[in-house]
Amino acid sequence: MVERPIIDDLNRWMIDGARPSADARIIIDRFCRDLVTAGVPIDRFALFINTLHPNVAGRRFTWTPQAGVDLREGGLGLFVMEEYVNNPLPRVTRTQEPLRRRLTDPASLTEFIILGELASEGFTDYIAHPLIFTTGETHSATFSTKAADGFSDDMLMAVEAVRRPLTRLVEAYLLRLNAASILSAYVGRNSGGQVLAGKVHRGDGEEIEAAILFTDLIGFTALSNRHSGPQIVTLLNDVFDIIVPPVEERGGEILKFLGDGFFAIFPYGGQEELSRAVKAASEAVLDSEEKLAGSTVGKTAGFRSAIHAGRFHYGNIGGANRLDFTAIGRPVNYAARLLSAADALSARRVASAETAQHLCQPSRLAGEMPFKGFEGHQKIFSY
Repeated sequence: MVERPIIDDLNRWMIDGARPSADARIIIDRFCRDLVTAGVPIDRFALFINTLHPNVAGRRFTWTPQAGVDLREGGLGLFVMEEYVNNPLPRVTRTQEPLRRRLTDPASLTEFIILGELASEGFTDYIAHPLIFTTGETHSATFSTKAADGFSDDMLMAVEAVRRPLTRLVEAYLLRLNAASILSAYVGRNSGGQVLAGKVHRGDGEEIEAAILFTDLIGFTALSNRHSGPQIVTLLNDVFDIIVPPVEERGGEILKFLGDGFFAIFPYGGQEELSRAVKAASEAVLDSEEKLAGSTVGKTAGFRSAIHAGRFHYGNIGGANRLDFTAIGRPVNYAARLLSAADALSARRVASAETAQHLCQPSRLAGEMPFKGFEGHQKIFSY
């Protein structure tokens, strides 16, 4: 017998936003355990959501009483894989109708891959429900049990009762997840977090200290003159796939892709951390060069880099309705001039006088030259 007061309390909690936690795992765990406490014998719950992300097609949260919540992400090829195509979920999301199969019925076990697998693990009943968002977009959740008699009509009614508030919770979660993913992809991880935290007005921002890394491809103009637009885009994507991860692995953030290169920062707090940030930036450069040289695309493309450091403004600039979250200031300008100097000196890796002693390997003076907008000749180091 299903305990209706527990179901009612669960619904009120979900309608109220599942406070105080915003962690999807904690919310799913309570949702499932409350259902079990109410008398719905769930032995496996799975939530499937399609995401708006450059590299992730979807997320699956799986709950069991023993293991709690497990989160897995599927890559962009997920929707053509047999384990997805030969599965109840495409039908449920397409028709927006629930699907139930008794796993004690042999005829059900060959219909979809997952049903035979669940039956072999001792499950007796399976329900897949569509989660229909206010936009009509549809995701799905499944409930499975090992109870000998499966789900009773009373239990099915309880599941249906919690499905609607669950859908609204999932929709709110996915909206925020997608917003964070897209902001991170287009403006950077930390910048996206700042925007989501409310820094959306012109002038919003802060003064930060960071090591600054500028890169560009060597001979890019000649390359772009010899190849079509799509070929150049493929080339750039292949290069960035290799040289961006070492930056992010060392705590750097790509603020801007600048055509054939990028602008990244490695924040630090005070002069005592300057050395750490500059070392991380230079290690990322060396790691990227090594990986690129060992790749197929490395036979076609190489890159230059320049490292500087300092204090600058990190925040919003732009017109009334079109803003950019970026870095502005003298150190940023200097780093850009430094990259131009690398080209003039035919050097692949350069650093400023302020950062040369903090690099991950010894440096030497490569030359001196004037920088536009800066007084006198500037010392340029290579490493």
